Amino acid sequence: MNRTKKYLMSTIILLSSSLYASDKKIDSIEELTKTVDVTVPTEQKTKTQAKDIVNKSKKSLQTKYGSASFYGPGFHGRKTASGEVFNQNALTAAHRTLPFGTKLRVTCTATGRSTIVKVNDRGPFAGRDRVLDLSKAAFLQIAPLSKGVTYIKYEILH
Repeated sequence: MNRTKKYLMSTIILLSSSLYASDKKIDSIEELTKTVDVTVPTEQKTKTQAKDIVNKSKKSLQTKYGSASFYGPGFHGRKTASGEVFNQNALTAAHRTLPFGTKLRVTCTATGRSTIVKVNDRGPFAGRDRVLDLSKAAFLQIAPLSKGVTYIKYEILH
């Protein structure tokens, strides 16, 4: 099996698992492509086009708003609530209740920039309006550190 066919198969598997999570029954590849409103890439299409198909299928499960701050230097190298070692240079976040491992798309409403993070800790513990504590690296991707706190939209991906 050549590389394009392998990539195509993995794309179809990812699409079908995304749709399975949304409780839609899919019986054929034709139904799968109709459901996500894309066409299955042929041998001539590129990997970038196949990635676009997967990205179109990634719908958020829920969208929420609030303030986010960052944490890092004082906690770098220490264990998080999930048991992982905190790395301020990784794209991670702390949330009060979401399950560990949940992926979030975090978008700064002021800059429009976004990043995808993984929940691996509990918090924030400062202020009721704060919904996320982002790692230093994640915060830097959406806003300058000098802001300290920024208003965000976050979408639960899975």
